Amino acid sequence: MINNSPIIQRHRPEFLHNKPHFSNLIISEAGKQVHVSGLVASTVEGILVGPGDLAIQMKYIFDTIRETLEIAGATPEDVVRQRIFVVDLQLAHRPIIANAMDDFYGETGSATSTCIGVQALLVEGAMVEIDVTALI
Repeated sequence: MINNSPIIQRHRPEFLHNKPHFSNLIISEAGKQVHVSGLVASTVEGILVGPGDLAIQMKYIFDTIRETLEIAGATPEDVVRQRIFVVDLQLAHRPIIANAMDDFYGETGSATSTCIGVQALLVEGAMVEIDVTALI
């Protein structure tokens, strides 16, 4: 187990392939659920941030998720589930995604994670969309 609270227990079972960027299993005993819809790197005005740059888009999205979680009184430490949708996902994207996750979650914890390659997203030029669920 790693970085646990009374509400959230994170596990990395020895029989599963473990990565430092996410938890394999999270058990919740109680708490309020917070769901953040899939976000892309676009401003309030609909302007795409970081065209052609996955790292910039991921940082912008995770910064926006952090601000959105704050409205509910949550932090990245409270996130238990994330889904990352990447246009034309390639192995070369792995370190970019891992670095963005490390920057967002820091040392405090990590969510369960699924990364999915997609053909396109609904916002032209968007390279990534991320949604999360938190428990507080």
